[in-house]
Amino acid sequence: MQLKPTVLFVDDEERILRTLNLAFGARYRVLTANGGARALELLRENTVQVVVSDQRMPHMTGVEVLRQAREMQPAAMRILLTGYAELASIVGSINDGEIFRYVQKPWQLDALRNTLEEAVAIAEQSAAPLLKKHQPQKTGNESTAAPAGTEDDGAIVVLDQRPDLFELIRDSRPGRPVLSAGTLDEALAHMAEQPTAVLVTDLNLPEGDITDALRLLKARQPELVTIVVTAFRDTTHLIRLINQAQVYRVLPRPVSRNMLLRGVESALRHHGMISASPALLRRHRVAEANEVAVDNGVASRVRGYLDRLRGRPAPV
Repeated sequence: MQLKPTVLFVDDEERILRTLNLAFGARYRVLTANGGARALELLRENTVQVVVSDQRMPHMTGVEVLRQAREMQPAAMRILLTGYAELASIVGSINDGEIFRYVQKPWQLDALRNTLEEAVAIAEQSAAPLLKKHQPQKTGNESTAAPAGTEDDGAIVVLDQRPDLFELIRDSRPGRPVLSAGTLDEALAHMAEQPTAVLVTDLNLPEGDITDALRLLKARQPELVTIVVTAFRDTTHLIRLINQAQVYRVLPRPVSRNMLLRGVESALRHHGMISASPALLRRHRVAEANEVAVDNGVASRVRGYLDRLRGRPAPV
């Protein structure tokens, strides 16, 4: 008999935990924890496919729970469930927990059910290559952790009106192509001409907000790793960046040199890992957009880039 997939719900309200257990207990093996400490105990004792955590809890926030869950069980998918659109918590969920989806309270049961089904399926399909990357490797009598990923030779494209990000990254990465672009069209032209590992971008450019472009790019080129560096004021943008563009890191502007370079280094390793294990691309599947068609010519420009990409000769 095949075991049910295991889903761990973390919330300090027992009423919500009971509701979730009733809603999903027939389909999944449901574990519940009324706080971060109990959640970590359950993660030590059980293999979990999905962790769903509330953000606002005493003693330990949901972001911290998901961060530790990522370290303890890297193959588990992570979902942040909260009714509070706090800027810091959303940024933390991207940078520390690397969550799959952000679900706002009051959640719709059908929407949460669909998100869980997708997360469970992806966890089951992609667990093996991810666990292989994290399992210990023995050398003689010593045991060391396997590297989380290796860098490849893809380019870094910096899409920004100001030169500071480009100059910092270029000077820190001698020998790797680092290309500067002031507009979306320039960035797409660079990416069509040369395989690109990481896109570092501001959101606010002469052509306006490019969130939709990032969503379309990620949907059609999931191996592209995106770092957003910008001054945020609207939490709605951040939620869309998680759910619909699967951005890898969000860095507030002005950004420190060390924070930027650590983010780029981590993004390059991440790109190397998912390029080596294509099954991991499922973990970065974007949510379907609720908007009607994307306007302002963004969709046609991204399609033009993809057409040029398909016509590019394969690397030797």
